[in-house]
Amino acid sequence: MAKILIFVTSGPETDDGQSALSYARHALKHNKLSAVFFYSDAVYVANKLRKPPSDELNFLEGWQSLHKKHGVELIVCSAAAQRRGVLDASEAEYHGISGDSLAEHFRIGGLGEYVELQMYADRVVQF
Repeated sequence: MAKILIFVTSGPETDDGQSALSYARHALKHNKLSAVFFYSDAVYVANKLRKPPSDELNFLEGWQSLHKKHGVELIVCSAAAQRRGVLDASEAEYHGISGDSLAEHFRIGGLGEYVELQMYADRVVQF
């Protein structure tokens, strides 16, 4: 069965960011999703300090749900995340910052890992 890697570059509140989450849910129904890699402004979705107003969709919870229910890997580009203040505990400590901001079920990864994921995917879909 074909495996799909989703590469998200659009911010979470954009039409493309919403489409990425919808597409991921659809791919999982057919057991085709291998991982999701967040790059550029898409890394904002992994910031646990962001809270949308109560009348808006919570994209963080949407992505986390995919990990909890299906074990989908949610990988955030390390350089893009650092530029945007999305840090895990070890990066925050390294930079002398007292708290981390990376949400649960996301992890930091590099572009080298993204290239490796591409090698094993049958298709890469970018949003």
